[in-house]
Amino acid sequence: MEWDETKHPRDDRGRFNGNGTEYRQNESYDKIVAQGNERQSETAEPRDAKKMTPAEKIASVHIDFDRDNILPELNDEDLEKVGAKKNKPVLLKKGVIDRNFVMHSDLTRQDFETIITKALYSPSDIFLANSEKPYFHFAKIIEFNSTGSQKIGLALLDVDEKKDNYEVVHAHFTEVARFEKKREKAKKKD
Repeated sequence: MEWDETKHPRDDRGRFNGNGTEYRQNESYDKIVAQGNERQSETAEPRDAKKMTPAEKIASVHIDFDRDNILPELNDEDLEKVGAKKNKPVLLKKGVIDRNFVMHSDLTRQDFETIITKALYSPSDIFLANSEKPYFHFAKIIEFNSTGSQKIGLALLDVDEKKDNYEVVHAHFTEVARFEKKREKAKKKD
């Protein structure tokens, strides 16, 4: 038996008119979907309802070295230090990861992840890195790196408000003397 469209009239929305049962089934389905959406929106926490602590941010980061990574937003108090008005996720591009390992072949993947997480989400110091660009150094004393020595981890972050994300530009270890030189240079620019 072939389908005969004339025996199955439709309304202006393309639904079957028939005896009305098809319409009622669609209406019931629409109500169920609407009720489910209401329940979901009632139970879902608003995005900003619970802010992550710095420790939660550090624990949540697991860098995939084979692709771009979206990291958590900066801490509000650190955002104030860089003078940014709006918080956004932090982008770590694969190209930055690759370039970083070429420039700093002494870094292990664990060292790199430690620098990124601890410097960005539990910084000891934050200071301007470039007076012409919105680049800031986020610094953290790393108790022990993979070689067993104490170093200062520096993450260079682009906090350009015009971009969709803040972006990691560079990450590496530095000696205390070089760190202090960079920090003093930044203070002179202020």
